[in-house]
Amino acid sequence: MNLRHSLSLTVSNAGLILKVLIYTTVLLLVGFALFSAITEPIIEAVDSDVDLLAELEDDVAALFGIGHRGGSIDRFVSENIDSLTRAAILYVLLYVFLRLGVSFATVPVSFYLYNKMSANFNCGFINATVSTGGKAALLALTYTAVTAPTDLAILIGGGFFANWLGGAIGVAGVAIAILVIIALIAFRMSLTARWIPEMIADNLTFKKSVRAFFYRFDWAYVKEIYPSVLFMLIFVGGAVVVTAVETLGIVPIVVLPSAFVTYSAIAMTGYFNVAKRKYYIDERVIDPRDRF
Repeated sequence: MNLRHSLSLTVSNAGLILKVLIYTTVLLLVGFALFSAITEPIIEAVDSDVDLLAELEDDVAALFGIGHRGGSIDRFVSENIDSLTRAAILYVLLYVFLRLGVSFATVPVSFYLYNKMSANFNCGFINATVSTGGKAALLALTYTAVTAPTDLAILIGGGFFANWLGGAIGVAGVAIAILVIIALIAFRMSLTARWIPEMIADNLTFKKSVRAFFYRFDWAYVKEIYPSVLFMLIFVGGAVVVTAVETLGIVPIVVLPSAFVTYSAIAMTGYFNVAKRKYYIDERVIDPRDRF
């Protein structure tokens, strides 16, 4: 029920997806420019005798337990450790910047969806952004501080797990590790998803929303939305991987904003369902109590 209604809510708000697409495109362009600026000195520092393609092939072979010869990459790292460390720190800061941008947009998107669901009213994305700007900024800072380290730990730990399992049983091990990583990220996203819907629906100040989120945790909400979040991540991840090269990145550019709105819809629909509050999807009125 949650996934079906969330998808219906997403499809019926195509205009919101377009606005999020514009927002995320600008954010990604800024991020790409910063990434290029960080990466360029590293590329210039690579000696001509470093065969990156051959080293990449060896790394992939090692991941699957075929073997690894090492060589020029290892020498390059040892000779440029200071520059690489500085670049690594800048990459982490860039990641935090992008997370702040995404987290900020989640609040006005959720506010827009709440108005559609509670009163079938289109408040406009710009109006939603202006109305929630203060809360959105505070939440982006706090939410990023709470979730970014967790997600990085999952990704780094998952990378080591994939390397170990891939070396042990080959390609199947890497696939299993990827599924575990996706499942853990979906679980983290489900744990933190209630914060914004509750803040908006109950019109809480940011301070009260923090208290409500950390002291009134609801496992029923997590159980309600986790399958939907997991399905969304698997579908989106598969769509991006399959279409990224063939479409020169065009499909992922469209899919990711759609997934962004879908996640907000899943979170808001889950809130209405657990609270057993009626809500609109277009002209239809959904009563969560009908399924009990």
